[in-house]
Amino acid sequence: MSDADQTESPLEATADAVGRRATDAFALLGDETRLAILLAIWERHDLRADDNAVAFSQIAERVGHDDPGNLRYHLKKLEGQFVRQRDERGGYELRVPAQKLVRAVISGAGVHDERLEPAAIDQRCPFCDARTVMSYREGTLFWACHECDGMTPGRDFASFDPPGPLTAQPFDPAGLREWSPEGLRAASAVVGRRRLRSVFDGVCPTCSSPVERWFDRCPDHDPDGCTDCGLRFGTTAHFRCRTCGHHDGATPKRLALFHPAVVSFYHDHGVSTRVRAGDFESAKHVHDLALDHEVTVVGEDPTRVAVTASRDGESIRLTFDETVRVVDVDR
Repeated sequence: MSDADQTESPLEATADAVGRRATDAFALLGDETRLAILLAIWERHDLRADDNAVAFSQIAERVGHDDPGNLRYHLKKLEGQFVRQRDERGGYELRVPAQKLVRAVISGAGVHDERLEPAAIDQRCPFCDARTVMSYREGTLFWACHECDGMTPGRDFASFDPPGPLTAQPFDPAGLREWSPEGLRAASAVVGRRRLRSVFDGVCPTCSSPVERWFDRCPDHDPDGCTDCGLRFGTTAHFRCRTCGHHDGATPKRLALFHPAVVSFYHDHGVSTRVRAGDFESAKHVHDLALDHEVTVVGEDPTRVAVTASRDGESIRLTFDETVRVVDVDR
């Protein structure tokens, strides 16, 4: 080990992986007073006001800090990346990164002590027609069937917790108390569509960076219990952020519902493709629409995947290229 390695802090050692600016930000926040300052400004922050800067005296009073010089030192450290000083009043306001940080803490991101035990909802499993349940643990909301393997028929049923997963959606604990189990099903569908739509359109929903897009295809797929991929559907679109590593995967059946030609096709047949929070029936309906889509691999090198939607004797077909972009619409 070199002398440089011996003097390098653990935080500095991670700079190559996440970037120097990110490690500097973590270092800035490694102080209780600075975190208290952010919360004190947030408490008095009014985003609707033309000038929502918080006076130094108000920050000092809320933080309970009796050393003005030391408090100014900490504010100075936060300026630039997290805090901005308004010259006209001399007050301080949170910059967007600080607002996102405080919101993440308040919403419960990173806090895994919330839990919802399996609660039955009025939606049947699309694969075995058993009643399904909603549950929540470690920041994830699960819709599952405890009578079959759900979306993973080729994997060990006993190894999943909960068993029989149908969807697994990151969900902030703050919203857990606001919805009934059926309301959670609709809310999770809205959250999932929003995140998936973002990556489908090429933007990471977490950090706004570009995403890589590709298809995985199981060549000898068995939909009744594939031991090769373990999944219900043999063709999966993947999206991965180049910066923060955010990853989403989805069947192209779902992606077809984002294309305006498909939305228009269903609209012409009097069918809505919209999911609304609090509207459990809309979540059930749109999930069933996607399941009815037919997926066909129409090209190997490069990959081409077609998705066909049918209604009242008519159909529309989208063709995706290897980067999960729609390259052809046939109606």
